Amino acid sequence: MNFFMLVVKQLSKIYPSAKRWAYRFHGGVFPRYNKSLSASQPIRPQLIPEKLILPLQQQVGLPACPIVQVGDKVKKNQMLAKPSKDPQKALSVPIHAPTSGTIIAIEEATLAHPSGLEGVCIILQPDGANQAIENALEVDGSLPKTPVALKSVLLKSGIVGMGGAGFPTYAKLPNERGRIHTLLINGAECEPFITCDDLLMQTQAEAIIKGALVTAEALGAERVICGIETNKPAAIQAMKKAAASTSVEIKEVATVYPMGGQKQLTLELTGIETPHDSHAVDIGLLMMNVATLTAIYRAVSAGDPLTSRLVTVSGLGLESPFNMDVMIGTPFNSLAQAAKPKVKLDYPLVMGGPMMGFQVKSNEVPVLKTTNCVLANPPEPVDMQMPCIRCGECMDVCPVNLLPQQMYWYSQAHEFDKVEKLQVFDCIECGCCSYVCPSHIPLVQYYRHAKSEIKAIHAEEKAVELAKQRHEFKLARIEREKQEREARLRAKKEAVKQAAAKTEDSSEKTPAKKAAGAAAAARAAAAKRAMQKGNKPSSGSDKAMPSARLKAIEAAKKAAQNSELEAGSTASKKSTTDDAKSKARQAAQKAAQKRAQKAKTQNKPTNKDAKTNLKSESSSPTKEPSAEALSLDLTQTSEATTASKKEAARKAAMQAARSAAKKRKASSSDHQVSSDKPSEERTDNQTHQQDENSDKRQKAMEAARKRAKQRQAEKNQAADNQENT
Repeated sequence: MNFFMLVVKQLSKIYPSAKRWAYRFHGGVFPRYNKSLSASQPIRPQLIPEKLILPLQQQVGLPACPIVQVGDKVKKNQMLAKPSKDPQKALSVPIHAPTSGTIIAIEEATLAHPSGLEGVCIILQPDGANQAIENALEVDGSLPKTPVALKSVLLKSGIVGMGGAGFPTYAKLPNERGRIHTLLINGAECEPFITCDDLLMQTQAEAIIKGALVTAEALGAERVICGIETNKPAAIQAMKKAAASTSVEIKEVATVYPMGGQKQLTLELTGIETPHDSHAVDIGLLMMNVATLTAIYRAVSAGDPLTSRLVTVSGLGLESPFNMDVMIGTPFNSLAQAAKPKVKLDYPLVMGGPMMGFQVKSNEVPVLKTTNCVLANPPEPVDMQMPCIRCGECMDVCPVNLLPQQMYWYSQAHEFDKVEKLQVFDCIECGCCSYVCPSHIPLVQYYRHAKSEIKAIHAEEKAVELAKQRHEFKLARIEREKQEREARLRAKKEAVKQAAAKTEDSSEKTPAKKAAGAAAAARAAAAKRAMQKGNKPSSGSDKAMPSARLKAIEAAKKAAQNSELEAGSTASKKSTTDDAKSKARQAAQKAAQKRAQKAKTQNKPTNKDAKTNLKSESSSPTKEPSAEALSLDLTQTSEATTASKKEAARKAAMQAARSAAKKRKASSSDHQVSSDKPSEERTDNQTHQQDENSDKRQKAMEAARKRAKQRQAEKNQAADNQENT
């Protein structure tokens, strides 16, 4: 202790606030420590309880997954549960058996947590033999030289931060060597009543120093500094003796609460203030508790996983407080009973110290890897909460230099956005503000509530934002799929057009097309030669009729002639009518042949479609000619007597039919005199019916002529337009 500290100590008797000159950080309080209750007692031998309750989640992160079943026999250091997911992402550590015994249950049990919730636990019944698996981590005795090698050992051993935070130790270490330049050892232990770290430094100082050196070597740290409060003289002497021949620096720090806070002790030992939005690792600093370094040394040197830890069992309600190397999973009540309670334990025990600890829901909750104290303080009268008098004491003692009074107002009014702006998440929940509040306001409880509400609000906002992003992604996906469908449809249409164009090009080059083109050229040449000889179209137009069309017309005429002859000969089916029918047919054929010969020399093929249509008409099996064919014949011929000749032929055929009927009547009169009158009546009826049929046919032919003239005019007009283009 230097001269300045002596002056401060003497001056503080007159001016208590002078104690704050002895350290660097802001605020702090000086409560009654009551450490002598347990520190004066030696460490007791390990207690084997009737059952061990091993929660699957004992750290920050996800719970482990059990790999044993009910009824299994296990040994000490045997793995009972492994990380359920990737440990690097899920922050999960394995659970090992603290002693040998039998798994009697895997069920829900109350956890040592402020919420009092239940969690899945492995219930182990010890057999008392304490049979252990030596070198369960399978280390080879060589010290790890890289951070990755050290992290692998720490992950297998299940070591977490044993100062109370519970963060997996392997996750705190960087993967690259050289990022940490200073390793800090936390031996302050500022919480009242707790003395487990003090006794650990007194009894296992060498293991602490070796664990620190192993960690510093693997990380490439240049300096190792250990901070111990001045109220632990025995621990300071033991640590200095163990670090005498090493590079570890042992520094005494002022006895003030909360000197054991990470940011406060870092500022005290190095003079570096950690920014509120970053971690100590970001500035090249790493702090570990003395209990954590001891567990690291055991894991690296002997291959022992973390199955027990030193725990302080103290309090004003116990007659014999003590420190003990307690198995993980030991019920709180078993430890409290071993310390001989002064009164019946009908009040809840406290996990941790009186400043930052919390009351457990059940005294049967188990000891965790983060449990450093089981406190049994009988309940005291609770002071009634009074309105805030704005004294400002909470602001003066805040070690993080926050504004507790404003945060309290906004938390009480549920204005959590303003609380967040006041950096409420920088609050370490040390309880200094509540300790000095003259109105007895539980300020820390308000801050904890505000933190949980802000986290819930952020989680909801994150969920809303995620839902919004998913909706926008869905709309974008629908639009993208629509565009892709349209693009595929356009590509398909283009492919069809290209295929059709290729087909047309290839079809124009086929032999059939070539032959058709040659035939058309030959017909055009023949028509040109005929025009040069003086032959002109007989229809009055500049276009000549195709020969195929004329042939079709002739065939239609013949069919019409045959139909008329058949209609005229229906009066009698005997052999006497054959001569008349043949004469009429011959007369019609001669007239048609004459017209065909004339038209053949005059007409020339100009319309390919008309040729196709007339071919289909000429190939029809119907004997009766179409009205269109007859009308085309009548409109295309140049002779004025064509219609009269046709009508004469028709009348001649009808007269022949009448003559045949009369002859038939005369020949049959000798044999059937009695039937003359009925025969004459039938003949007259047939003749009258034939006349009616003839009149109907004539009217149909006239209508067909008109339609044919109109169609021919349209075709001629279309042909003229095509020639002009």
